[in-house]
Amino acid sequence: MARTLDDEPQGAVSFADEQTRQHLQVLVESVATLAGFEQSAITLRRSHDFLILVAAGVADGFAGTRVPVEAMEEEMSRADDWGVWRFVPHERVSDEVLPYSHIPDVVPLDVEDAWHPLDMLFAPLHDDDGVLRGMLSVDSPRNGRKPGPEQMKVLTQYAGVARTLVLLALERESLAERVRITDEARAIVRQALGEPSLELVLEACRSAVVDCFQAAGMWLTAFHEDGVHATTSYAVGSDTRPPFEEIDDVVIGLAHRYWDDQYVAHFSPAHPSQPGLPEPDAERLLAFLERIGIASVLFVPLGAGPECLGFLVLTRVSGTPEWTAVERDAALEIGRDLGRAVANTRQLARERAVADHLRQIDGYRIEMVNTLAHELRTPLFSMTANLELLDVDSLEPEDQRSVAAASRGAERMRVVIEDLLTMARIADPQREFVPEQVDLRQVLLDVTEECHHAAAAKSQECRIDTPDEPVHVAGNPQELHRMLANLASNAIKYSPRGAGIDVRLARVDGLVRVSITDPGIGISERDRDHLFREFFRSTNPQALSVPGTGMGLAIVDRIVRRHSGHVDVVSELGEGTTVSVTLPSLDPSLDPSLETDVSEVSGSKRS
Repeated sequence: MARTLDDEPQGAVSFADEQTRQHLQVLVESVATLAGFEQSAITLRRSHDFLILVAAGVADGFAGTRVPVEAMEEEMSRADDWGVWRFVPHERVSDEVLPYSHIPDVVPLDVEDAWHPLDMLFAPLHDDDGVLRGMLSVDSPRNGRKPGPEQMKVLTQYAGVARTLVLLALERESLAERVRITDEARAIVRQALGEPSLELVLEACRSAVVDCFQAAGMWLTAFHEDGVHATTSYAVGSDTRPPFEEIDDVVIGLAHRYWDDQYVAHFSPAHPSQPGLPEPDAERLLAFLERIGIASVLFVPLGAGPECLGFLVLTRVSGTPEWTAVERDAALEIGRDLGRAVANTRQLARERAVADHLRQIDGYRIEMVNTLAHELRTPLFSMTANLELLDVDSLEPEDQRSVAAASRGAERMRVVIEDLLTMARIADPQREFVPEQVDLRQVLLDVTEECHHAAAAKSQECRIDTPDEPVHVAGNPQELHRMLANLASNAIKYSPRGAGIDVRLARVDGLVRVSITDPGIGISERDRDHLFREFFRSTNPQALSVPGTGMGLAIVDRIVRRHSGHVDVVSELGEGTTVSVTLPSLDPSLDPSLETDVSEVSGSKRS
């Protein structure tokens, strides 16, 4: 028997199927006991060597020894046939096997049929195709003699049992490995489901799926809602795409039926009959597969919920194993995962189409508003200029009132045009937003100064509470000025004469908050839900009596969101309103790229 000469100790052999390994261990112990030998072992053929899987009557650590294939093949070539067993007498033992030989510490008997310590007796174990898969070996007969006819009869029986158990062990080991790889492939498929398109999903997992099923390739057809089907394929070592569409009329119908039945079809010349497949169609499929060099396929429906979304076909060539029940079950699970991938890509396609449509509508709206506003500017300028040229003092009182009304109308039109242009500008996704350091305290002081005359005209008092030092945020100074001006203007317009308006700027937990509180007419609960909608005007008759475009708060909301902030409105009808804007605070020392001279910002804003 072979043993390793390595210095490292050999531990117990791990095996994919531990229960089968234990059965083999019982077998070698039975051979040693009942056939009259001190030692026995079962060896498995691996890719580059022979592995002693189990042994009896030897020191611990002997199981696990690996013997080079070349050494064992050399020894088998020197053996005599003893039925299913092979015997190598000690004088024929090759030099290649001696370094791996276990030499029992016994003295041969002085008889003709004495067993020599270097004698070898083993039974090669072949599978149904004649491939050597392992061997059963025995050593050191208890009577010191070569086995006679009765012993050989017992050994022959044990060789048959050993062959059955070894082939079973290898099959179960292969199956366990296949299940493990299949689980890994499913994990890869599920991880790939995060990819944004079905092509990327397949690219991320196709080789793992093909490998785990020992397939030659695969193709997948996804059903689209518009009736057009998309097919993608992958073949190991080939870039050629067969004409799969030739058989679409057959397999598409099968996919729907098999998804309803949760059925995976194993189709090949040996298995041409499948549910729902007429014989002429089966012949077409067989002819097609033969033409593209495929011996058998596993046809897997894809879907999500009750809907069939496509099918997956795994292929094998001649000389490869039949599809097992475990593989069919695993393929159905992968089909469900890939069905979810098809459903996800469908949903993403819908969302992209909606987003593209909305972008087109938004772009058209912005273009229309810009064009309309610019086209209105020219006649408005002409009308305003001619009104200013009139000698109003020489006109009759009635004519003076008409000119004044026209001037007010022109001013309202100017405000509407400016609001339209502002809304289009801040809503334009193509317009780059480059924030800079802004002192919001200074912006607020500038706004209250500009609104002073409007408040004084109504005998209103603006009470301002701000920190003594600058309060920095990152943003566009002109937009922030417009946002605060709109809020202050609303507070003045909708508050009664003599009212007090409170303006407060504060830092709160790393944020900056501006609050403007007025004791005005307030906002109903129904109107609060629509405040930031473009062109919305309140349903309150008092509010409607005040001129406005219905765009002021919509502009405020757009600007605040562009600056990563939010707006809160607290109001009760008839009791006043508080509007609060919260923006991220800025520490200039953390981002020098945002440093800007405050006086320059203020100066550019004032101009």
